[in-house]
Amino acid sequence: MANKISGVVLDAAGHPVAQARVYVVKAPGPAPDVAVLTGPDGRFALGAARSGTYEIACSTDHAGTASATVVVGAHDAVVELRLS
Repeated sequence: MANKISGVVLDAAGHPVAQARVYVVKAPGPAPDVAVLTGPDGRFALGAARSGTYEIACSTDHAGTASATVVVGAHDAVVELRLS
């Protein structure tokens, strides 16, 4: 079963950002070219087909962008993305 990368997108003031686009920029193998939208609480979850290092990013039309590198291993990865 595949693991996942989950987390929250926050604005510069630390408030959750709804409807931010979150997507994989770089993966340890082929990754689908899809984006997920954050929920009203700023939370998201992306599938991670294999273990390794992933670069994920997020963007909005009005609050900026953010990116992070996460390592998926035996457990799911959790990340906080803060827009700037």
